[in-house]
Amino acid sequence: SNTLFTSVTFVKLDIVYFILFTLITMIILLYCAHFSKKLIAITTVKMNKTEDELYSAQEYLQSFFTYNRDAIAVFSLDGKVIKVNDAFEQIYGWKAEEIVGKAIPFIPAGLKGDAESRLERVKKGEKLVAFETQDKRKDGKIIDVESTVSPIFNRDKQVVALFGISRDLTEEKETEKFLRQTDKLSLAGEMAAGIAHEIRNPLTSLNGFIQLIHEDSSRYHSYTTIMLSELNRINSIVGEFLLLAKPHDTVMKKHAFSTILNDVILLYESECVLKNVVVKTQVEAPHTYICCDANQIKQVLINLLKNALEAMPSGGEIHLNVTQHTKDLTIFIKDTGVGIPSHLLTHIQKPFFTTKPSGTGLGLVVIKNILYQHKGTFEIKSTVGEGTSVSLTIPLWEQEINH
Repeated sequence: SNTLFTSVTFVKLDIVYFILFTLITMIILLYCAHFSKKLIAITTVKMNKTEDELYSAQEYLQSFFTYNRDAIAVFSLDGKVIKVNDAFEQIYGWKAEEIVGKAIPFIPAGLKGDAESRLERVKKGEKLVAFETQDKRKDGKIIDVESTVSPIFNRDKQVVALFGISRDLTEEKETEKFLRQTDKLSLAGEMAAGIAHEIRNPLTSLNGFIQLIHEDSSRYHSYTTIMLSELNRINSIVGEFLLLAKPHDTVMKKHAFSTILNDVILLYESECVLKNVVVKTQVEAPHTYICCDANQIKQVLINLLKNALEAMPSGGEIHLNVTQHTKDLTIFIKDTGVGIPSHLLTHIQKPFFTTKPSGTGLGLVVIKNILYQHKGTFEIKSTVGEGTSVSLTIPLWEQEINH
């Protein structure tokens, strides 16, 4: 009986232990379940936050890539284009579908060695920041750019692609060049204004005495003719120099452009008839007003018509078109003259460069300087045998814009 009692006792204890173990296990499992649920919730929140941050970063990078005003391109290690942004298409002229998957097409032939050297440095992990170079557009035009090229790494810190961003410096370079030229012209103008009278006084005396000799004695006609011609040329150069100083004293007022234009055409009417030149005028904005110094704008038109006439020694036509735009007036002048060779076209706008036997080389310089003072623009194109065309813009009178 004692043995039986002992056995029953052990059974009861086992049941108690089992029940206690089960309860403890259930409590632990419930706690683990609760903790796991909380942990999963925390993890889910963190993952969602991380996903949002990644998405936000991705959206930011995509926006930076898409809407950046600078040209952006991604290249493979073998130099093929992977992706370009809209600004790249606008600056370089190629559409994405034209160049993606192809070798870099915008490196000028003479700069390929330097470009390959830079790319090799970037492939090794180096970042090249804000270096100036030149690239080639689709139309073949060479442009100045400021570029930064960076390596793109994978998780193992290996370079897998190249990232380039370029800013077009063409307009900035042209502005700097023009400002330097303007500074030089300003100095030249100030010097001319100071010494013009000192030069012209002896010129007047010399011209008078040579004129007397020329009229009194035919013996020296061959000499005096040359001397008078050269004195007139010197006087003309001094006059051109004085024009360089005048834009600093501009008197800006409201003027009807048609009045200015008619005065200039009337001035050259007889000379056009003598040289068998027909002026064909088309004015689409006959009642347009501009804010300008009328005498200086007349000087611009006089110089341009004079150039056109001199380009047609055997006669021809001058087409003069005037059109009004939102904020400015465009004047287009085209002659049917001999034209200017392309290798001279970039030089004729430099001071003292001229192809005319009696030219001063300051006419176009004066035009550009006056238009700069009026916040206008100037562009010249020419084809040998077909003629030369000039396009210039002058801002409208402010109230004209508002109307």
